[in-house]
Amino acid sequence: MIECRTDINIEAQKVLSKNLKLASIISLVIGTVGSLAYIVLSCFFNSGYLDIMLVFCLPFGFGLVYLVSINNLIKKTGDSTYNIYQFEEEFFNISTYKHGEVVGTAKYYYKDLKKVKERDGYLLLYINISNAFLVKESTLSESDLKIVKSFLHIGISQNN
Repeated sequence: MIECRTDINIEAQKVLSKNLKLASIISLVIGTVGSLAYIVLSCFFNSGYLDIMLVFCLPFGFGLVYLVSINNLIKKTGDSTYNIYQFEEEFFNISTYKHGEVVGTAKYYYKDLKKVKERDGYLLLYINISNAFLVKESTLSESDLKIVKSFLHIGISQNN
């Protein structure tokens, strides 16, 4: 059995929310460009057909709301939550602690993982399309990390 601890802190939350934050920024930019184009074009042309460009306000609004929400969630992350992972040959156990007390435990088989990624010094273990557990690679020795990656490879190859 290989055991490690990963703190769920601001750094970890930034890694988890990286793709959602990027999508929010892209939506915000598309909405901004479209809205500005509407304003500029409506100054030169007096046509009701331009009003359809107001649809660009939607991605602007969604992008802005998501971006603000993500940043607020990251700022509210405390340093009192962490996960303890126990890696076995066919499965891993997770115990989540908050303020030193266990608030949840789970057991997952590698073959049931939907996706495994490496990003910014973390392993992201996706249990479904949108939820991932983070394992900080630096909390494992080099040999333990190789073993864990070999366990995870089994789960990845069976899902392709």
